[in-house]
Amino acid sequence: MKREPFEAVVFDLFHTLVDPESYRPEGFRRAYVLAEALGVQDVEGFARWWKENEKDRHVHKSKKVADFVDDYLWETEGRRCTAGELEDVDRISGDLQDHAILNPAPDVLHALKDLKDSGLRLGLLSNIDEREARHWVRSPLAPLFDVVRFSFVMGYSKPSMEAYLSVLDGLGVPAARSVYVGDGGHEELSGAEKAGFGLVVFMKGFILRSGIRGPAIVRKQEREADFAIRGVGELRSLIIAFEQQKMP
Repeated sequence: MKREPFEAVVFDLFHTLVDPESYRPEGFRRAYVLAEALGVQDVEGFARWWKENEKDRHVHKSKKVADFVDDYLWETEGRRCTAGELEDVDRISGDLQDHAILNPAPDVLHALKDLKDSGLRLGLLSNIDEREARHWVRSPLAPLFDVVRFSFVMGYSKPSMEAYLSVLDGLGVPAARSVYVGDGGHEELSGAEKAGFGLVVFMKGFILRSGIRGPAIVRKQEREADFAIRGVGELRSLIIAFEQQKMP
């Protein structure tokens, strides 16, 4: 007996559909490049703050990334960013993401169009700050999605249940009839499983190619998903096989 067909697919964005690492210069580490551009006194302290501040940047509805950095300098060094430094922060914090969003691979676009032509509704759910999302409306990906949910707009991020429910409500499709596809960052795969998605897929192609995660983390994320794929082009056949119960 066949399973009920899926009605929607919800995708993560970075490292799932597009890959900023493809544009990253060798040795580039965003926090350290920012610290150098700003002449920060405590570089390691800034790098720690940048990592710890990520969730705040992802869920703040009105504060820009440059404002966070400006406040950090005021609190730690008693100075404000100059106009030029604010421009540097804006450029460094989002340039790679701009390139990725504006230049998705043709095979990704083709795979998404194929899914959409098959009758599936497409949703996007991304933990992202305002700077990283700035050029989304210009992306060739944007017209392909029925619903887009960015964390900085919603005010909450994955793996919170509210994030998953928001995109599902927008799609008008229950979790059990939906597929979730992501690279596993921010515990999104286990979050999708808890949210009740009928199929959770680990998209590992980009992270394997860039090497941004070690083998142990990749194995952990494989265990959190029902299946793992290397490219979005594999997804349609996986969904069909799963619906026909040709997979466990």
